[in-house]
Amino acid sequence: PVSHSRTIAIAIAALLGAAMPMMTSQAAQYTQQEQEAIAAVQGFYDALNARGAAGGESKMPIRPIAEKYLAENYRQNSPGWAAQGQGRESFIRMFQGMGGPGRPPGVGAPPAGAPPAGGPPRAATKVVYIGADGNMVVRISGNGNTDLVFNMFRVENGKLAEHWDAFMASGPPPNRQ
Repeated sequence: PVSHSRTIAIAIAALLGAAMPMMTSQAAQYTQQEQEAIAAVQGFYDALNARGAAGGESKMPIRPIAEKYLAENYRQNSPGWAAQGQGRESFIRMFQGMGGPGRPPGVGAPPAGAPPAGGPPRAATKVVYIGADGNMVVRISGNGNTDLVFNMFRVENGKLAEHWDAFMASGPPPNRQ
């Protein structure tokens, strides 16, 4: 059976192929709310990357990052991560002690159902796309090869209130023009 996350990732990759030409022109048309929502999501990832580069929990605790960027009632919709609990405090408990060698910055051993972590250090991820529609922000990142990670956040009062994600290890479909 195909996992829910994989189904979402395949659909997103197909949409990306069709939407890429429009993404650049849309960027200049974001409302103030959308620009602020994008900035909140990007600030969150920048903070997680800085935490990972600093050495994880022992050098840069997750609590100040979570308190700055996550709503107290933060809701996680990814099945593997959601099983760890809901709310900002669950996120903090889950991330404490994570971000060791061989893992992407800010990420530790994933819960059941999430892609495996570990092994040799991975290539740094780069943002392929980040955009917003109202208070919903989509961020797609990749490792420069074929892996893509889709993250979508609902931003409320300047904080991340809800999250969905999907992982695709096969890359986007070929560009057919």
